[in-house]
Amino acid sequence: MPEFTWDVQLPGEDLPHRVTTEYALSEGEQITIDGVPWLVERVETDEALPGEVGGLVHVVEPRGPNGL
Repeated sequence: MPEFTWDVQLPGEDLPHRVTTEYALSEGEQITIDGVPWLVERVETDEALPGEVGGLVHVVEPRGPNGL
């Protein structure tokens, strides 16, 4: 099974969090980092690096009832 490595940029933080998944992240998906749910706003994939799959992920706080 392939692994995807993502640099997740949290709002207000200078450095991204490194996250590894077994699937490709997509816009509108909810992910949890350090126990906090986030909504994926934008995914920038980087296929230029051989042997690595993933990229940069920008997230926002979930909105609405129950955070969704």
